[in-house]
Amino acid sequence: MTKLKPNTACFLAFTGIFAVLAGFVFWGAWSVDYAPVMPDHPILWPPDAKVRLGRWLEEFFRTGRCEPLEIFNLAGSPYWWQEFKYAVCLYLSGLGMAYFLRGKGLSRLAAYSGGLLLAFCGYWSTLFSAGHYGWFQWMAYGVFAFGLTDRAIERGDLRYWVLLGSALAWGSMHQPDLWLLFTAFNFVYFLSMWLARGRPVDWKGWLAGVLAFLLVGAPGFFHSGTAEVAGRDRQIEESGQDRWTFVTNWSMPPEDTLEFFVPRIHGDTSCRYTLHYARKAGKDTAPYTGRLGRPVSPDGREAPRGNYRQHSLYVGYVTCILAAIGAILGRKRRAVWFFAASALVFWLFSLGRYCAPVYRLVYALPMGDYLRAPVKWHHLTEFCLVILAAFGLDALGRKFNRAHLWLALLVLWGAADLARVDAKYCAPVWLGRQKQVYAASPESASVPPLEPRTVPAALGLVSLLASMGAIGYGAFSATRGRHSRR
Repeated sequence: MTKLKPNTACFLAFTGIFAVLAGFVFWGAWSVDYAPVMPDHPILWPPDAKVRLGRWLEEFFRTGRCEPLEIFNLAGSPYWWQEFKYAVCLYLSGLGMAYFLRGKGLSRLAAYSGGLLLAFCGYWSTLFSAGHYGWFQWMAYGVFAFGLTDRAIERGDLRYWVLLGSALAWGSMHQPDLWLLFTAFNFVYFLSMWLARGRPVDWKGWLAGVLAFLLVGAPGFFHSGTAEVAGRDRQIEESGQDRWTFVTNWSMPPEDTLEFFVPRIHGDTSCRYTLHYARKAGKDTAPYTGRLGRPVSPDGREAPRGNYRQHSLYVGYVTCILAAIGAILGRKRRAVWFFAASALVFWLFSLGRYCAPVYRLVYALPMGDYLRAPVKWHHLTEFCLVILAAFGLDALGRKFNRAHLWLALLVLWGAADLARVDAKYCAPVWLGRQKQVYAASPESASVPPLEPRTVPAALGLVSLLASMGAIGYGAFSATRGRHSRR
């Protein structure tokens, strides 16, 4: 019997554990007749393949945006893929974290454990309850970009530069605000790594990466700079609030910081649909009673009651403990200092109007007055905390080299604990009535006419060709590299 290589064994173990936990999180929604409540991302794609293709082409020629995960809009009925595509994005983000941590020299156990803890981290994962699929599309690429950054600097291989630029560009297509935050953070990380290495500028690599970034991301950048900016200006005008009040709505109240460590201290969600259908499924999902999303009057005064939240903020007590250990035991490592300081800064940013002197600095930055909901910075906080947790696990593994099994069980417990909380946000709803109404609608069989907009359509075709070239070049270079090492 052939013995599995360590890398293969760890990858399969990670995949198997993720599959079991994701199956549990979305339990009750896997049937084609059920889907989780997702107010911002209901199932709208028709089941007919011809109509579905026609609508996707109409969207493509109107906006030009296209990235590899668009395949979900074309492959099979949306009733099959609705929750599965969220799970795939979470899986890819976890795999991207493992890829990044292995590049930092961490053990396989620490790297794949970091991937599991990230994939099921509260805010990172539970936004499926709101239907924010654009965020999930970003995470499928954006986390890999950090690992590609390390490899581009360390190895100088052109394929890493090309794939880095492409990954950053693919992540820009559907969630421009969070993409901007993480891309800026990635750039700061890139500069810190490059300066720390003290190496000369790899102009060839830089040029290849920037070119891939611009060509692949052109339609996303165009759409964000036109439709997204105009849409946000219109939102602010229609809200009747001043710009500061509008963009600092959904600031994280300081007392919610305790939820990083203790789950559900203020309940779960404000969405009445999620609460209703989760309870019908036998879950103890509770109304959120905290201040996140509390209404603010036009003069900036906070209402005495009210809120709106559709996600968890739970980072996990196992993750937090390991992160503290990582910060202490790894204090001599430059990367630990970088991510520990970053976690603190991002936590302060996530407080928004509750820490106004600090958030005014963000507000004053270019595009800072377009970034609504400061709580979004918590995505970066939990990202950094998971990295610190992986460093902590790696340090413990080196200090107690016979305790790997116990450390693996600890991580499994932590990931299962996160999945337990995530599952509270999956509220399966029966789709039978929706299917009947849609089938009776004349729109169900209509293919919209193609009315391409010249600039987005042209940029979209350039992006599509550049994406195919980047993927092909990356695959060819990787294959050639494996053959040369034999």
